[in-house]
Amino acid sequence: MLSERTVRRYTAYFRGWAAAFGAHDKGSDEARDLYWLFGEGQIGLVLTPAVKRFLYQRLLRSRGEDAPPVHLGRGVLRIEDTELSFGEEDRRAFDITMGLLAGGGDLHLYQTYHLFYPSGTRILTLSCHPPLPLIYREIAPLSVHLL
Repeated sequence: MLSERTVRRYTAYFRGWAAAFGAHDKGSDEARDLYWLFGEGQIGLVLTPAVKRFLYQRLLRSRGEDAPPVHLGRGVLRIEDTELSFGEEDRRAFDITMGLLAGGGDLHLYQTYHLFYPSGTRILTLSCHPPLPLIYREIAPLSVHLL
């Protein structure tokens, strides 16, 4: 099995711009404020204030900085000195994420939105489909280490 995967990252050219996530199923762990979207060839995580505070600066900062490596294994996500455990409610999200990482081809990480969610809601999206080059520019890639 693959032990490391590079994920291409993108940021919008203009603040607030985003493409739509598209058709999806939902999953959630409300106790931990995690809301998952499961789409065709992609997975999304709604950037609630708590999630955004932790993930946005680490994964989507665009000041020319490299993102810190992500370590992902059965039941755990580690970025820098912070480790998060996956709950039983997150199993589907973990399995889909691992499936995307194990698949061939490029993976892409960027923000999207969806009309079903309140205005301004953003979704951190991991997809096997690249984003629209009209909206997004590529930034330094993300390294994901599989444990």
